[in-house]
Amino acid sequence: MQNTLAKPKGRTGVPRKQSLNNDLDVIYETNHRGLCAQFYAFCNDAERATEALQEAFLRLQQQDVANIKNPRAWLLHVGRNWLRDVARRKRRADATEAQLKEASGSSETASAMLIHREMRTTVRTALAQLRESDRLVLSLRYGMNWSSARIGTTIQSSAPAVDMRLCRARGRLRDILTEMAPELADGAC
Repeated sequence: MQNTLAKPKGRTGVPRKQSLNNDLDVIYETNHRGLCAQFYAFCNDAERATEALQEAFLRLQQQDVANIKNPRAWLLHVGRNWLRDVARRKRRADATEAQLKEASGSSETASAMLIHREMRTTVRTALAQLRESDRLVLSLRYGMNWSSARIGTTIQSSAPAVDMRLCRARGRLRDILTEMAPELADGAC
């Protein structure tokens, strides 16, 4: 006698949408704690880490999970990008607020503020024209306020060699700035 209750071979009768939801549930259960911990390490804010996890899973729902080779890596990438975007927006909002406070409480005129803003833009453009190695030593010294010894340890060089690289990088930056804005050569730089 033939068994009519045997499961058919091949694909089961589970609809595609239900299968997708089961896949997402499994992915969530196996990865949510680790991802949340990594997002927290990235931003040091438990609430924001949870939001990043939720945003990553919302975006995963919109994707075809079968085409994603490593869902955990995909979720980590999406969540970190979301955290970076949130941080950028917050920095921009904070900078705008600081500029407004500075403008309202400062005796500096609008034209002087415009001149300073143009000067910063010119310096950024000049820095972009430098070699990456020159930008690195300048940013570590003046942006991070690192000593020559610490920079040397980081880039595997000696402190005197770092001092020489800084001197040459400042000279190259001065030359670029002089070409871009000759009025800076009068001693303002």
